[in-house]
Amino acid sequence: MPSFIYPIEGIVFFLSHPKQLWLKTLAPIVLTLIFSTFSVGLSFKVLLPTLVDKLLEWHWPHWMSWFVSLMTTVLESAILNLIFFAMIVPFFQDQVFDATLRARHMDAIFDEVVEVPRLVRCWRSTRTSLLITWLLLVIKILLMILTAPLQLIPILGTALACYINGWPTAWNQHVHYDLEFRGMRVRESSKLAWDKKWHYANFGSVAFAFEIIPILNIFFVWTNIVGAALWIADDYLEDHKPSGEHAPLLPNDVESSYETI
Repeated sequence: MPSFIYPIEGIVFFLSHPKQLWLKTLAPIVLTLIFSTFSVGLSFKVLLPTLVDKLLEWHWPHWMSWFVSLMTTVLESAILNLIFFAMIVPFFQDQVFDATLRARHMDAIFDEVVEVPRLVRCWRSTRTSLLITWLLLVIKILLMILTAPLQLIPILGTALACYINGWPTAWNQHVHYDLEFRGMRVRESSKLAWDKKWHYANFGSVAFAFEIIPILNIFFVWTNIVGAALWIADDYLEDHKPSGEHAPLLPNDVESSYETI
């Protein structure tokens, strides 16, 4: 399956597995909903009309003043939400990722976790949550700012901006699995991500597009995690299937594409 499909598949899987996934995201979704409502409301009530008035004072065309101001306001709101996500998501991201694998009946992945000393695992987990997550956040924010002018080009410009931001978005979704399941170092994980940069960019571009949608991004940030876990699960099955055979069907694949509860 093409990697850009998995963010969409993540939405379907999340909605069809309330028992396994919904409760794990309820608290962060409520918190992000409150914050996003506040940030979007403040942005559109204060920033948007201020920008429009300023551009009109500079004799910009009326339609362009509104379009540029609207894109800038959405970008500003998205950056605020990304910062808030960076503070709250690491506390729940790994739980949602692991719960998705178990809902997908991928217990074999947990049986093959590479054993590393507990102190090293604790250090890697802390570094993943704090250093790597924040580093990738800074990269995403810088790329959002640098690619903001592309938003002036309707549809095509937005699509290109999402694609440029896609790679760090996708790598962020894989770091937990690479470091804590496969025992990789950060350098090894980044090299693997770069070797598969086009697959990562395809996944990340769609995921990023979902994450910059005001209000709804508080839902999509979690479905993107689910989509990344499903992608990794399919790659795992592909890598472990006997030569010349199809990947084995899992229990939930026999009855339907997804388990409905």
